[in-house]
Amino acid sequence: MGKWMDGYLEKLEMKKLSSLMGGGQERIDLQHSLGKLTARERIDRLVDPDTFDEIGALVTDSRQPLDGKLRPSPAEGVIMGFGKVDGRSAMIFSLDYTVMSGSLGDQAAWKLAELVEMAGERRMPIIGMMDSAGERISIRNGHSGLNGLARFIRNYCIYSGVVPRIMLLLGPCTGVLSSIPALSDFLIINEETGFLWLGGEKKTEDAGNAEFHMEKSGQCDLIAENDEDAIDMAKKLFAFLPQNCWEKPADIETGDDPKRREESLLDVMPDNPKFTYDIHDIIEKIVDNGEFFELKEDFATHLVIGFARFNGKVAGIAANNPDEMSGVFEIDSSDKYDRFIMFLDAFNIPLINLVDSTAYVPGDKWERLGIIRHGAKNLLSYSHLTNQKVTIVLRRAYGGANIVMGCARMNPDFIMGWPTGEFAPTGPEAIVQAVFHKELDKAREKGKYEETYDMFVSLIRDRMNVLNLSKDWTSYYMIQKPVDPRDTRSAIITALEATSEKYEELPDKRRYIKPA
Repeated sequence: MGKWMDGYLEKLEMKKLSSLMGGGQERIDLQHSLGKLTARERIDRLVDPDTFDEIGALVTDSRQPLDGKLRPSPAEGVIMGFGKVDGRSAMIFSLDYTVMSGSLGDQAAWKLAELVEMAGERRMPIIGMMDSAGERISIRNGHSGLNGLARFIRNYCIYSGVVPRIMLLLGPCTGVLSSIPALSDFLIINEETGFLWLGGEKKTEDAGNAEFHMEKSGQCDLIAENDEDAIDMAKKLFAFLPQNCWEKPADIETGDDPKRREESLLDVMPDNPKFTYDIHDIIEKIVDNGEFFELKEDFATHLVIGFARFNGKVAGIAANNPDEMSGVFEIDSSDKYDRFIMFLDAFNIPLINLVDSTAYVPGDKWERLGIIRHGAKNLLSYSHLTNQKVTIVLRRAYGGANIVMGCARMNPDFIMGWPTGEFAPTGPEAIVQAVFHKELDKAREKGKYEETYDMFVSLIRDRMNVLNLSKDWTSYYMIQKPVDPRDTRSAIITALEATSEKYEELPDKRRYIKPA
């Protein structure tokens, strides 16, 4: 090697070492004292050994800070590149809090914008790790250049539905940058250090933390105990997702018999329809090895969503939970359902609906909160699904819930039902009160109200049962196939195999428009 190269290699090595040290040992020690991994340690835990190939490592901030003091900004505070996660390629970035508190400089924003564009063009998933004080302040323009930040946000938006995007919130994320976690397909928050906040006064003690964004805002999908747990969650979630919208998630061998009968399902549902049960008890008995990866577990708990496998094939499950608010639909559960089913459709993942709902909640309070508008979004979204869709009616499919859960003629591939399934515009109790009020008044006078009421309810419930309604193939309320509860698993697997090559085409148009 010629001597002329020596000087360049020395400079390159020095820059590499500078980048590896981030904001320096003191800042690294501070990061560890806060219970957080450094940006590079996070990437090392996420990717397979020796697979991360960094890009943009030589970039630094060329602008003078507002106070006039120049500070080193190795890699511009953003470690990014591509690597393998359990053998699969992904574009990865991690904001470095040791470099000026992870604040986003102008060049950092352009780096991220370029990374997202590369991921979209190369059809690779994006996994990001946020730990940032927000946009960086400087003399020129007053803050990080909005051009770079805007391009980062635009690229992140236009590749929505093209490649999956998983975001880990492992520290603070404020200001305009807080929109990125909200725009992501999935958000995992470290319960100890994660903080998401647009700006302004912090009103309550828990505002912005993981619990707040899980239970209140509904933006959080998974809460992690620490950085390590968050990264492990991301890897587990990643296994359910395809590389891009043109592929399907990979099948794996789970070892669970596809024809397995589950005798215990006969004991899950109470004999008295007035009593509830936990839908998790059904889900865990029908999926491969009882493994259900639930999302937004503590938000709108009357609707359960998540991923599972059936004979090794990935599917998304959306299920009403009678144990919480009788499995009703309201504004939060509607939003939770809407976002999930649209993601499934975008990435070729089948939708399994398990139905037991008393419909959308009525009343002045809910009307003022826009229950009609939220329900209309569900109708519009389900109408546009072209992925595999299988509906199992377990018990009640009343009112609008009947339609948005794919029970009615909304073009699901299969509508199946347990013998306990019921279809109706409303519950039998309301029908009895409306239709037989005179008979009930007379029965009250004779001291036989309860007996008469129960008799009419039983009569109406029997008329609403799927075994009666399905006698008429052209009925609005019907199932295509009755299912013995013990055979629910094999029925779903058979339906997914039968529709594995389905093709469903919608009218040609630029886009659809959701209700306001």
